[in-house]
Amino acid sequence: MKSSLFRVFLLLLVGFALPAPPAFSQEPTGGGSLIRDITGGAAIIFRAPKDPVVHAGNTTAGNLGGGKIKDTRKPKEAPPQPARKQDPILARANAARSASKPRYAEAEEQYRLAATIAPDDARAFAGLGNVFVDQGRFAEAVTSYQQALKVKPDYNAALLPLAFSLARMDRYPEAIETYQQALKTDGSNPEIFNNLSFAYNHTNRFQEGIEASQNAIRLLGDTGQAYAQGFQERNEILSYAYKNLGNAYNGLERYEDAANALKRAAAIEPGNASAHFNLGLTLFNARRYSEAIEAYKQVIKLRPTLAQAHFNLALTYFAINDKKQAMDEYEILKPLNAQLAQQLYSVLNP
Repeated sequence: MKSSLFRVFLLLLVGFALPAPPAFSQEPTGGGSLIRDITGGAAIIFRAPKDPVVHAGNTTAGNLGGGKIKDTRKPKEAPPQPARKQDPILARANAARSASKPRYAEAEEQYRLAATIAPDDARAFAGLGNVFVDQGRFAEAVTSYQQALKVKPDYNAALLPLAFSLARMDRYPEAIETYQQALKTDGSNPEIFNNLSFAYNHTNRFQEGIEASQNAIRLLGDTGQAYAQGFQERNEILSYAYKNLGNAYNGLERYEDAANALKRAAAIEPGNASAHFNLGLTLFNARRYSEAIEAYKQVIKLRPTLAQAHFNLALTYFAINDKKQAMDEYEILKPLNAQLAQQLYSVLNP
């Protein structure tokens, strides 16, 4: 089913954004350098974009897509609009995209036809962008969403997936600008603030990352305000917001603040392995090695085959002159990642 496809896509998306080959920077007492995950990881929220709405007088095939949306509030009903000649075409495109086995080629063809018939209708261009996002064709998605916004500049149905697509292409300054534009009409959306923080951190704008994360946390009700967004599980976004907050503090070398934020992220979602990973790095930077070891052990409990966690754990052991435990991690690492294992061995045995 389509929702299952997007769940898989989300799981892939929120995995670790670790460098390969690894980037090194932090110097432990015993030599060697940790693999960093300061601004990467499971910290960006994405909802599969909804199909364009089909106006009255046509089939009910429109607005079927968009993944699972958990929202107990009754949505506001838009005033009815007269059907236009492209609406049946949009309905067919929506049906093709939203089928249990999506027919993307057909959907693309129909959205293009609708755009040709009515180039003044942003819906067709947004729908085409949705088809491209579904398939990970982000450059084409960007072009389509930008065309939709030329037709209708405040079209949030195009702004949010455009920002996401830009971020997926590492075009973070443009993603920031797009999320900021979305805030003008949707300024109480914690998802936008969370993703802004993620993008700010990727451009070393850490103070702005802190402020954006704090806004997301406030809107999610952590300070007593009611949670009214409903698009995702509250704890999911709240955990991500705290992880982004911790990453931003880390970027400013405010390690105690970073550790507190990442501990909060891990407590809210104990299964968020990347929060534990960054917590380990933060505690290491703060020279709290025994706590860093426990954080990396938790990562390995959640992700036993994550080579980067075994590598960092080994170097943390080495930093406290426990070479035996470090070599034990080396033996585990060898079948997981031979290149990392060789780098680790050269540090442990200079």
